[in-house]
Amino acid sequence: MHETLTLLTEPAGILRIFMTSASRAQNRQQKPFARLFQRRPLYRDIVHAARAAGFTCSNAHFSHYGFWRSGEIQQTLGEIPNTLLSVYVDILGDHEELKAFSLSHEALLKDTSLYFNPAESWRFGMQPTP
Repeated sequence: MHETLTLLTEPAGILRIFMTSASRAQNRQQKPFARLFQRRPLYRDIVHAARAAGFTCSNAHFSHYGFWRSGEIQQTLGEIPNTLLSVYVDILGDHEELKAFSLSHEALLKDTSLYFNPAESWRFGMQPTP
């Protein structure tokens, strides 16, 4: 019996979370005045939460041209950031784990748009052949 190289597949999914780059996470532990100046971008908190939840991968992607929720079309102007452009965070994982993550982080995700895309995870492996 020999072994041949093959691709092993299993079901997976991509949770895509849209927001603007101006979206900020609420930090209720800080004093009210400090909250105005020290809030982190929401996309960072989502990526950190995905890592803490044990997902395989999570990335933030920034747009350079587009619109958000029926607003005017926006674009970046050289080095000047435009906080009205959208950002999305991808989280890769199992459908049920992504769903549980979304439900358990409702406070963090409530002002975002969530989309799930089915996918397939591939990895190399050896398969016995006669």
